[in-house]
Order: sequence, then C-alpha cells, then structure tokens
Amino acid sequence: MSSDLFRREVLEARRQSWLGQVQTSQPLSIRIAAWFTLALVVLAILYTIWGVYTRRVHATGLMVPPSGLITVNANTTGTIAQQNAIEGHHVKKGDVLFTIDLEATSSSGPTQEHILSQLRHQRDLLQQQKNIRTQDAPVEKQSMVTQIRYLNQQHQHIGHQLDNDAHVLPVVEAAVRRMQTAQSAHLVTETQFQSQLYTYAQLLSSHAQFLQSYTDTEGKIADLTTKLIRYDGQLAHDLNDLDKQIAQIDQQIAESEGHRSSIILAPDDGTLTAIRVNPGQQVSSGTPLLTLLPTGHALEAELYVSSASIGFLHEGEPVLLRYAAFPYQRFGLYRGHVSEITRAPVTATDGTGQKAAPSDKDKTQSQNPGQDIYRIRVRPDQQFVDAYGQHKPLEAGMEVEADIAIDTRRLYQWIFDPVISMRDDFYAVSGGLR
Repeated sequence: MSSDLFRREVLEARRQSWLGQVQTSQPLSIRIAAWFTLALVVLAILYTIWGVYTRRVHATGLMVPPSGLITVNANTTGTIAQQNAIEGHHVKKGDVLFTIDLEATSSSGPTQEHILSQLRHQRDLLQQQKNIRTQDAPVEKQSMVTQIRYLNQQHQHIGHQLDNDAHVLPVVEAAVRRMQTAQSAHLVTETQFQSQLYTYAQLLSSHAQFLQSYTDTEGKIADLTTKLIRYDGQLAHDLNDLDKQIAQIDQQIAESEGHRSSIILAPDDGTLTAIRVNPGQQVSSGTPLLTLLPTGHALEAELYVSSASIGFLHEGEPVLLRYAAFPYQRFGLYRGHVSEITRAPVTATDGTGQKAAPSDKDKTQSQNPGQDIYRIRVRPDQQFVDAYGQHKPLEAGMEVEADIAIDTRRLYQWIFDPVISMRDDFYAVSGGLR
C-alpha cells in the first residue's frame, strides 16, 4: 500500500540519485554561433549609432562656360545670302558668320541695286571732277603767272608811252598857242591852225586812252596777283568741297548697302555648333541662327533639379561628376563643388535657347512635364579627365551627370526620423485641438 503513495517516476529518480545531477552539454558550434550573433548585434548597434548616410540628388546637364552658351540671332528680316559658319569650326570675335540679303524688288528691278548704281555714278563724276581739278591746277597757276608777266610788260610799255606823251603834249600845246597867235595876226591861214589843233586833239585822245589802258592793266595785274596768292587756298577749298560731296555719296552708298544686306559677326571667340539655317532660307528678326561655345574660360557643369530636391542644396556642397564622353566605370568619378544655386525656378528652356535637361528622378517627381526646375552650377576641381595617361580637357557642350550630397545624418537619426515626425505631427494635431 505504501508503494502506491508515490509515483513510479519519483521512485525511479530516488533509485538513481547515487549517480549525481544530470547536466545538459551544448555543442561548441552553437556557442560560437551565439557569440558571433552577439558580436553582430553589437556591431549593428554601434554602426547604427556612429554610422552615417548621405542622401544624394542625381542631376544631369551640360558643361558650359561661366557666361553660358551664346545664341546668335538674326538682327533683321531677309534671306541668308552667304554662310561662312561651319559646324564645329573655331572662330574669332568679329569673324563674318552670315550675310543676310535685304533686297527688295520693284517693276524696274532690284530697288537698292538701282539706287546704288545711281549713287556710284554720281560718285564717279565727282571723282573725275576732282581729278581734273587737281591735274589742271598747275597749268592754271602757270597761266596766271604768264598773264601777270605779260600785263606787267604791257603796263611798262604804256608807262613809257605816257612818259613820251608828257614830253610831246606840252610842245604841241605850245605850238597850238603860237599858231593861234599867228592866225590872229593873219600870219597863218585858218586851215593851217585847224590842222594843228586837230593834231593836238588826237594827241590828247591818244593820251587819254593810254591812261585808261594803264589803269586797266594795273587793275588786271592786281586782280591776277591776288588770285595767284589765294590760288593754293582756293584749290584746297574746292577739293575739300568735292571731298565732302564724295563723302556724302559714300555715306548714302553705305546706308543703301545697309538696307541691301546685313552681316552677322561672331560676338566672341569660340566653337560653332547647332547651326539652324542654310543659304537661301528666309529668316526674321530674332531667329536663332547658331550657338557659339565660348573658349578660353573655365567650364562649369550646368545642372537642373526639381523643387523637391532643392531644399537642402547649399553652395559649396561636394559633388561627384560623371562625364558621358568618359564612362565612369573606366575613367572614374571627378569631384566638384556647388558654386551657384538659383533662388527662383526657371523654365525648361534656359537663356541660351538650349532645352534644359532635368534628371530622370526629377522627371519622376514631377507629374507635370512643364513643372519649373532649379538650375545649379558646379565648378569641377579639375578641367580635364585622366584618360590613358593623358589629360583630356573638358569641352563645352559635353553631357555630364552628377550626384550631389544634400543631407548627411547618422543612421539612428534616419531610423527614428519617422517616429520623431509622427510625434511632431501628434503634438501639432493635439495642440491644434486644444
């Protein structure tokens, strides 16, 4: 009966107690796995506390000079008559790129061509007149000198004649008086007296003519002498008048030429690209003709991001650049820094006339294709790419992609950020309900 008071298991346990306490032994592999798991947990906790993660924005764009790409536009309406611009060619400032024909046509033919023909004819006539005046000047001057010499000789001859008359006239006058006295005394006839008187009258008349000629000759000599003295000055004055008339004609020709054609010049040194017109094509004022990539300036990456990515962007942020012409898998990434950020959104077309190139991420974030975007500029740390042991310089217009660091925090901050946000939202809602 007593044996029934205890369970069989109890009796069996007491019967084997002399063997000692039973202990469970774990395999070595389990202990190693446990310690390894504990180490991983500790490392994970330490990494969560001390580790950092940087959120980056992906952007795409082009390499451009600081001044941007230059779009050359037509300055008037007309037809492309001549094209000197060639795709990819380097030009210098002031080189002729295009000639635009502005010619209008009437029933009598090209209007400006007819006007130019008339103006050129007038100019030729004035130039001929100037040449003749210049060629005849020495002859005219010599002729005046000869005339003065001849008049001086004539004047001298008349002077001698007047001197002779000064001696003859008193003698003849005295003879006439004596003849008159003799005639009164009836010593000579009336006819003889009248004959002597007539001779005296002829001498007086001749003397008066000589005096008149003497005076006229003096006047001519004085006039020619004055003209000779002033001849060089008058010649210069006449030639200046002709030059002024020719200059006026030249100005009219230039104005007419300006109404006939317009020349488009290169605004700066650079490389031509994106030529949009061909000879014979009709253009209007403001029509884009080509794009000029300026040279001689350090290039910058012009990138575009959406408004969702602009909040944490700051100048000086580090950037990793990837150039499409040099795959990063082979040539690596290149560092740069943000140098400029627009404070207002820009449209999808920038000031150069080139369409902006927002990143795929930006396009995904924007449901509206016409959403405004922000432009940023990144200055590369170096203006070349190391390719096969050579420094390949960056070129304007080269496509570039960039990863821009915008927010760096520790991992635990990223992990607890949703919780903190929920707490702030709860406080905001609860505060608003009070």
